Amino acid sequence: MDILGLEVKAVPYYEAALELGLPDDDAKGAYLGLGSTYRTIGKYEKSRRTLESGLEKFPGDKALLVFRAMTFYNLGQHDLAMESLLKVIAETSRDREIQSYAKAIEFYSDKLDKVFT
Repeated sequence: MDILGLEVKAVPYYEAALELGLPDDDAKGAYLGLGSTYRTIGKYEKSRRTLESGLEKFPGDKALLVFRAMTFYNLGQHDLAMESLLKVIAETSRDREIQSYAKAIEFYSDKLDKVFT
């Protein structure tokens, strides 16, 4: 429903599905869908909590991490958004140039405001 522009109507279906329990693949999609839907309707804290609940069950799931980064952005937590995205890029990119700097990208991901003198 959320891809049809019916985000608000999709929320109770996602919530009910997660409460009832789902197979892992479906649960991942439901956490992501509900978290993303909350974000698109401006419920940023609910979005963060939902995506983090998904990450507790599925640590390291890259899609959940990216959608949580978008929510961090909406919450004004730009540092956490950038850190998360940079780590995902460093870990998943197949681009040769990015991979040649992957360790540096990951190292600096949580130090964007630090000045090294």
